[in-house]
Amino acid sequence: MRELILTVIVALIVLVFGLKKPSYNWDMIGYVAVALSAEGYYGADLNKATYDSVRSEVSASTFDQLTQSDDYRKTVFRDPSSLAQHVPIYGNRFLYNKLIWIVHAIGLDYPRSTYVVSAVFAALSVVLLAFVAHEILAPVTSVPLVVAFSGFIDLARLSTPDAMACFFSLLMIYALIRRSTLVFIAAAIMPLIRPDFLLLSSLVAGHTFIFGQRRYALASVAAACMLYWWVMRMNGSYGWLTLYNTSLIHKTAYPATLVPSRAIGDYLRPFASLADDFTMRSHFVIYGFAIWFLTRDGAKALHLDSRLLSAVFIIPMAFVAIHLLLFPAMTYRFFVFAASLVAIGLISQMRLAKLTDHPR
Repeated sequence: MRELILTVIVALIVLVFGLKKPSYNWDMIGYVAVALSAEGYYGADLNKATYDSVRSEVSASTFDQLTQSDDYRKTVFRDPSSLAQHVPIYGNRFLYNKLIWIVHAIGLDYPRSTYVVSAVFAALSVVLLAFVAHEILAPVTSVPLVVAFSGFIDLARLSTPDAMACFFSLLMIYALIRRSTLVFIAAAIMPLIRPDFLLLSSLVAGHTFIFGQRRYALASVAAACMLYWWVMRMNGSYGWLTLYNTSLIHKTAYPATLVPSRAIGDYLRPFASLADDFTMRSHFVIYGFAIWFLTRDGAKALHLDSRLLSAVFIIPMAFVAIHLLLFPAMTYRFFVFAASLVAIGLISQMRLAKLTDHPR
């Protein structure tokens, strides 16, 4: 009962921070534009409706920061064609956008809906992390520390689908640990939340394939690939080259007309920045300590069977490594679920090691 009360308190703290202290990040503009575009707004009307809606939610100083802080934001604010070219970037977060629409239909305006969804899913992620901790014999009392260290509060405050992706990623791993068929459903729908999380769906499918559930694994990853193709095609989404160039090489307010760089150095340069940025993050400490702890004594250090070890450590760290290889930007919000899983797995390992070394 004490563990349950503690988990609920932490989840409520995360929820309150998300609702009362939103970050008002620029992505809010993109998701509001997607919602209004679905209502039939376009051109100058879409631009006016989007920015009027955002203006009504934020302070004057915050609105200036969102629209005037650099040339990129000034251009998107002033040119309707620029804002329209950003709709495909944000439109492929299909389920997140649908939930924004539902919350708006309940009575909230679109800007507020963007972070209300995040706050709710970040709070639910805390509860799910406690369930994972219980399953792998980590003390649930350690959940507040992991939540604070891995970034759940920041996630709750953002107008992005990352809290939702965190929840479903944890749900997928929890189902994997429990040997529940729910894992295949969660893996199949992940691209509808964030298309790049097809990578996580594939890793989970590979795990279940190796450990014997081959037909379900193949069906799940096939469904995930089909949904990825559908959501990308439906939204006219840009390809990897465009996103890589506009995010990491040359940020442009007109992604639809971007011509990808042909210089190899432009694609390698972000890795140098990544190496410096990654080592300054708390997540680096978690992954570094996990690698050291799990390899210091070889097999003697491991107190989970290979199936659980893969679910708690290998899958999340492989996801981080491959994602950074494909898109070398240490955008920590993509990896909160991975850091929290590895951290709670480490605590479980240390607890089990202590019990083994000092049995009662």
